[in-house]
This record gives sequence, C-alpha cells and structure tokens, in this order.
Amino acid sequence: MRKMLRALRFRKLITGVYTKRFNKYGRQPSGIYWSDNERQCSRFKIILDQVAAIIPQGSVSIADVGCGYGALADYLRNSGDSDHVRYHYAGYDINPTLISACRGTHGIPAAQFKLGDCPTETVDFSVMSGTYNMAVTRDVAHWESYILGCLSACWRYSNRGMVFNLLASDNAYISEGMLYHSNIHSIRRYCRANFGHTRIIRDPRLPSDATLVVSR
Repeated sequence: MRKMLRALRFRKLITGVYTKRFNKYGRQPSGIYWSDNERQCSRFKIILDQVAAIIPQGSVSIADVGCGYGALADYLRNSGDSDHVRYHYAGYDINPTLISACRGTHGIPAAQFKLGDCPTETVDFSVMSGTYNMAVTRDVAHWESYILGCLSACWRYSNRGMVFNLLASDNAYISEGMLYHSNIHSIRRYCRANFGHTRIIRDPRLPSDATLVVSR
C-alpha cells in the first residue's frame, strides 16, 4: 500500500513538473527537459535500430511510453514513408496536458495517444526515451522502485520486448538538477531476473547514456 501511494504521489509531482515546463517552452525538446533535438533524435534512432534488429521485416507495433509532445511520432513520420507505414504507433503519457497537445497534430488518430504509464493493449515493443530521467525525489531507492514498477507494467503488454534508455553512472544517484543516473548493470540484472534476456547498448555519440534491450 505504501509503495502504491508513493507511486501515485510521484505521478502527481511528475505531471506538475512537466506541465509547468511545457507551458513555458512549448513543443520543442526543452519543453520536456531534453537538451537539444540532435540528442533526442540520436536516442530515437538507437531505440528503433534495436527494434529493427529483432523484427527486421514486416509491421511492428510500438507503445511510446512517456511520449511527451509526440517527438518520436514526428521522428517516425519524417524518417521516410517506409518507417511511417512499418511502425504502428501508440503514445502514452501520464500528463493530460501533453496528451492533449499530441492529439490531432502528428497525422496519427487522436485515439492513439492515451493517458497512462503503460500500454493498455498488447504491442510488440514498449519503448521509453528519457521517460525516467527526471526524478521527483532525492531518494534513489524510492525512484528506482517506481521505475521498476513501471517497467513491470509495460512488460505485461510487450510481446517481443522493451527498449529504454537511462543516464548511466558507476553508482546510482540523483543530481542537484534532479536527474536520475542509474547503475546500469544493477538495472540490467533486475531486468534479466524478472523479465527476459537484457543487453546494454552504448553509443559514443551519447557517452552518458545507456540503452537497455529486453527481449522475450
């Protein structure tokens, strides 16, 4: 019960933080605490490359968990006709302001953007880019418990796997700017023990990042 109440409190805090930020900066990377468009797109490419490596041909359904203002939907639309058709996209976010901003603006039916922290229908992959980076507590253990609870919920709806990124460090900590840096090997061990085979992807363009690929 205490864990559930803490998760509800975190969701409320997250919603407030991102609403304030989005109202100030609008539909751009800084509007959801991304540093710039280049880094944002690099993370999207890494995620989609991993999805494509597992399902190289045919259609793929993805749930974009923590979709923000729909930047991944825009990336797919602008990356070429083949990708736009290949990926069946649905966006999820716990923030109603962001979901409202997504609907009707990406060439995707408004109903494909839904309020929530996990898919409501089964998909091939759940993907999360930057979703868990901005913490709303200084307590690392509590924040990691919240993240792992969200991952568990997503895993139940993910037929083929999950791909998500985190800031990575030798030791888990939350910075003065409230950014969560994970012990990526600890997160990997949890995913392998509780979900499925888990790989860590590192890219020299994003030295502070790690992408985890969890597959069934």
